[in-house]
Amino acid sequence: MTILSQESLELREDKQNSGLPLVTIITPSFNQGSFLERTMLSVLNQDWPNIEYLIVDGGSTDNSVAIIEKYKDRLAWWVSEQDSGQTEAINKGVRRAHGKYVTWLGSDDVLLPGAIRTMVEALEENPSAGMVYGSVVFIDGMDRVIKENSYTDMTLDKLLYHKHSTIAQPSSLLRNETLHRAGLLDESLSYCMDYDLWIRLHKVAPSINLGDTVLSGYRLHADSKTVGSYRKMALEKIRVNRKYTNDIINKVIYSHYWYIIEGAIKALWRG
Repeated sequence: MTILSQESLELREDKQNSGLPLVTIITPSFNQGSFLERTMLSVLNQDWPNIEYLIVDGGSTDNSVAIIEKYKDRLAWWVSEQDSGQTEAINKGVRRAHGKYVTWLGSDDVLLPGAIRTMVEALEENPSAGMVYGSVVFIDGMDRVIKENSYTDMTLDKLLYHKHSTIAQPSSLLRNETLHRAGLLDESLSYCMDYDLWIRLHKVAPSINLGDTVLSGYRLHADSKTVGSYRKMALEKIRVNRKYTNDIINKVIYSHYWYIIEGAIKALWRG
């Protein structure tokens, strides 16, 4: 089922004529009705007036479609149909993106007020940069802050060889042209498609680090991929790293093997 109302077309045309850079935000969604409305409102309530919002739902069987339909007149496009998972859903949105800048926001995460404006202004001031990113707060199912995390200035070398080789994806914005130069997400990956993309992006353009500027809330809950499948995520990151380094062992590989061992020890201790 694909919906693109005349009202949405007119809204998008008005925004594109506003003179401000268009930002495309994609939310891949599947059975996250408990959080989806909070995610959508965090985008729709941004103070940046030129946003193209796309929802790519994987055929949810909960109340997700009803929530999407509630806000359909404020969306540029949405679909609810079966897909192979989050990575395919994001790529489906990217292929429809008209924005100068693009990002995706998981259906359980949130953007903080002013996040898009802050990131667009940084990229406009730094035309050679392909991506901007900042800090994140980890939140629980009730939106309570668990902790805040900021990230080092990221380079290709750090992504490949340093222990702390990550960026908070919900707190990032990409230049669409750079994204297409680097290539879209690898649909064979389920957990570390963003890590794989960051590597390819940093081969073609530098990034901007906004340091302690908190831009998003990354939700940790029992059904989230980060919480529920950490071993699979760690193994996938090792596989991606080896694709680019051909290393048997380095700091990234070692640290993720150690995370798996730590997880097994904790599970045995709890048992």
